[in-house]
Amino acid sequence: MELGLYHTCFLDWPIDRLFSWMQAHNFRVAELHGGPKYRHISWPEVADGRDREVRLLAERHGIEICDIMYGPLNFLSPEAHVRREAQNYAMMLLRAASRLGVPSVSVFTGRDPALSLEQNLVALPDALAPVLDVAERVGVKLALENCPMAHEWPWVYNVAVSPALWREIFRRLPTPYLGLTLDPSHLVWQGIDYISAVKEFAGRIVLAQAKDTEVMPEILRDEGIFLHHFWRHRIPGQGQVDWKRYIAALVEAGYHGPLVLEHEDPFYQGTDQAVETGVLLSQQYLSPYLSLDLGWRSREPRDAGATRT
Repeated sequence: MELGLYHTCFLDWPIDRLFSWMQAHNFRVAELHGGPKYRHISWPEVADGRDREVRLLAERHGIEICDIMYGPLNFLSPEAHVRREAQNYAMMLLRAASRLGVPSVSVFTGRDPALSLEQNLVALPDALAPVLDVAERVGVKLALENCPMAHEWPWVYNVAVSPALWREIFRRLPTPYLGLTLDPSHLVWQGIDYISAVKEFAGRIVLAQAKDTEVMPEILRDEGIFLHHFWRHRIPGQGQVDWKRYIAALVEAGYHGPLVLEHEDPFYQGTDQAVETGVLLSQQYLSPYLSLDLGWRSREPRDAGATRT
């Protein structure tokens, strides 16, 4: 299993600088941010075949792109134009991924905050149907990331946040082109058993992420859950995730992808040097658990008959 890097912690860096740094520090797998906040890639141009620089730079530096991630697309917005914009953007990213040979695009579901979770789930199949049609046509999976975004207000970005909700989503949307980007850190502070989640949803895990969470009982006892001060993201090894058990569960479940580091630790922020230190400490901590090569690079190619657009 290889350790990859989700590059939002270096969002100001041009793609050449990012890939050069990754190559120098033995990161060979990248998850790229697919939103307009990253100004160094025009994803519409990639999707249309007008920009080939990303693929050329990745090849030059020996980097494989495993996923394109853009969360804040509200497929369940009460406003029709917002739903259409989300669908169109996700479909554009799926086409861009196909151009680059990237196997998946990760998103949140969105949410209508005026409706209950159950009502949002009822609306989800129709909201994702056109996106999943494109996913199947281009041979790229759509993956739902499990960050609740509950520390922001309003809670509009995601309902795919727990095993109970995943179970219902996949019952309503059984297509093999829909899966999960699994981040254990968000399960920890919700009190969810992330090992059981890996075992139950092994066949749906498109991408496994590496981010830790520290839960602070003294704050929880005083403030409760709603202020969201009782937990914070940490680098692996400085929170409550048992990385040996988590990685072992992924291996046992037959997961063949990379483990992608997402760095959001507030103690290693503010300067490039601080972020680099946090990323490299994470790499140092996780490396002993990643010695088993499960053949991600040699896995069977996607259906050769899938249409490319």
